[in-house]
Amino acid sequence: MWNGMKSVAHFHPMDTPQQRAQKFEDWMLDNGRISSVADKAVPGAKETRQYMKRKGLYGSS
Repeated sequence: MWNGMKSVAHFHPMDTPQQRAQKFEDWMLDNGRISSVADKAVPGAKETRQYMKRKGLYGSS
């Protein structure tokens, strides 16, 4: 995972609220109910863009 992250929960924009709740519940069960906030490795949008630029994955269309 990126920068020490242990896991990621992926939600699709077209998921229903029930699907999102189920995905989140599955994620919580798979990860021992550890809060994502405790991970401290979740980058913001600005940090993500900077990282992607360094890796050549952003802004090079």
